[in-house]
Amino acid sequence: MEESKPWKLILLLVSIVIPIAVGFYVRFDELSIWEKYRNQFYYQDRPLFTSYDAFFFARWGKDYLNGDYSAGERDPLRFVPDNATYPSPIPMESWLGAKLAKLKNTYIENISLWLTPSLAVLFIVPLVLYFFKIGLPIAGFSGAFLGVVSLMYLVRTSVARFDTDSLNLFFPFAIAFFLLRSFHSKGKLKYLDLAIAGILSQAYCWWYAHPGLMIVILSVYAAGLFFFDRENNWKQKFSYFLTVLIFSNPIFVFNGVFNIIGLAKVYLINYFKPAVSGGFPNVFMSISEAKHFDIAKIARLSAGNIVVFGIGFAGALLLFLKKFKETFLLLPVFLIGIMALKGGNRFAMYLSPFIGAGIGYLFDLLIPYLETKIDISHYKSYAVRLLSIFLLTGIFVYINKPSFAFVAKPKITPELERDFIKLETLTPENSWIWTWWDYGYAIQYLAGRGVYHDGGSQYSPKTYFVATSFSTSEPAVAHNVILGISNIGVKGIDKLLKEGKKPEEIRNLIFSGAFSKPVDNPVYWAFTGDEIGKFAWINYFGTWNFDLKKGMKFPIYQLSGCRSLKSNLLMCGGLIIDLDKGKVLQNGRSILLKGLVIKIGNRLMEKEYHSKGLYFEIVKKGKKSHLFLMAEQPYKSMFNQMYILRNFDKKYFELVYDDFPTMVLYKVRNERRETSD
Repeated sequence: MEESKPWKLILLLVSIVIPIAVGFYVRFDELSIWEKYRNQFYYQDRPLFTSYDAFFFARWGKDYLNGDYSAGERDPLRFVPDNATYPSPIPMESWLGAKLAKLKNTYIENISLWLTPSLAVLFIVPLVLYFFKIGLPIAGFSGAFLGVVSLMYLVRTSVARFDTDSLNLFFPFAIAFFLLRSFHSKGKLKYLDLAIAGILSQAYCWWYAHPGLMIVILSVYAAGLFFFDRENNWKQKFSYFLTVLIFSNPIFVFNGVFNIIGLAKVYLINYFKPAVSGGFPNVFMSISEAKHFDIAKIARLSAGNIVVFGIGFAGALLLFLKKFKETFLLLPVFLIGIMALKGGNRFAMYLSPFIGAGIGYLFDLLIPYLETKIDISHYKSYAVRLLSIFLLTGIFVYINKPSFAFVAKPKITPELERDFIKLETLTPENSWIWTWWDYGYAIQYLAGRGVYHDGGSQYSPKTYFVATSFSTSEPAVAHNVILGISNIGVKGIDKLLKEGKKPEEIRNLIFSGAFSKPVDNPVYWAFTGDEIGKFAWINYFGTWNFDLKKGMKFPIYQLSGCRSLKSNLLMCGGLIIDLDKGKVLQNGRSILLKGLVIKIGNRLMEKEYHSKGLYFEIVKKGKKSHLFLMAEQPYKSMFNQMYILRNFDKKYFELVYDDFPTMVLYKVRNERRETSD
């Protein structure tokens, strides 16, 4: 056995080094594309973030550097007018980014370019060590390799991502490894393993701010003590559990009870409800990361294809069944991964290591079986295992070719980043920005301005009212909504609900201007180009019917690749638009146009065709023409009129900045106006 130790070490090193090297490669090879097309991926000397949440963590890091971060105190930029509070303590990611940015004397964006991909590969070490500890080296390698190259994990840990997913596999696997060691260690070493597991749990809570996951981990460990520890009495078992609990921080554990209830409510309960918060529509239905995909889609995201996914999933179930005593500590991570099949595609990243481990486990079963049939030496046995690793490497690389071709795309354009930075000079310091929630974090970070909702506060009734301002055809209603929400916020809405008022009654009160008194903070309404593609969902919520529990999901189609066939006859993709007859031809079908609208500079020209039908818009800005096709309801909406056509009511709004299509900014006139009947 002593002779085999060098081979074990070689096998261990290979199992760790190959996944780490490949994990680095698939994340950093795209930087050559970023440099080649630098004008698309950078704004001046700042790489563009590849996730919306990156702005969230970066802003707190920026506030920390500037001395503006007050843990546990009011955060003036989030969820105005109600406001949220700064987390206590500051999130680890924000703190780490701020410290490194200060050390390097650079923007946090430049730190995120390499920090997230570098942290993302760290889970490989504890995962491989765990499976080596239980005698399943191929399972450990396969789980690490497939986990690090899976498309979902790659997308969520790419360059410039600056998000917590980069360590969300490392901490659970590291905790599980040290808890596993504690079952085999003795005396002071056992307590050391438990203390390290507890410290890692506390760090996990600081990193991810979801202490509910700690509850699950501690519960699984407690169950393991009860069912599998036959050597120690109850007093000793209690001392072991108490050690982990103390080092995990009992305050975090206590908070975890409420957190786990909240997580279950958001991901497993609220998704299926068309309405929440007293009957207001549930925006969760529109969020991409919570979408439900079919099994083939989940398979591609987590394993590369359905065949590998099926074999790996079966192998993982067999692994837990035959080696439950050795693997039960991994159940918390596996169960999160299972949620990908029901509660949201983001959880596929937690499933990938187990799909890989399941395939590797089949090799771990096959090789000893062959050894019983063929008399081979220890050296040849390890050689077979090394050959298996290289074979699996080739298979996983081949089936995950999309991962090697993947290039992370920024969530913001250089032009929009420029305009958000410009907001700081366009608006007074205490201004509030009224816009859709997706870029709420970006406005907070780049402009330092307060927003009404963002990526962490979009589930309240406030989002419904923001949507109504975009979809309504009445400027007075939009104005009353903005001032009304600016005055009462969600706290006022909740108070009205407790008084027994129905959502429709609250809506009517706000629409009528019942709460539209002047506010101290200047309010600005920002429209951005990304909202064209999101308008169908915005409109769906903004036109919500409280009886039917649904709205009108009418999109605004932005046409591209258009060319002129002859005078007043355009071809746009599969559409032929006849501007003489007022018709749109598609696959032999004729669709009537109700009107044509052309905007050139400040001139707005209109032509009517039929009593009903679609609207076709041509908006010329500089040397470029922007073409749109839409139904009558979105045509009359404030979004189309104020953003695309810049046709607005000067009684209620003042145009401040026109950089269409990147951003159009209005100041909301801050005096009471009554809506017309």
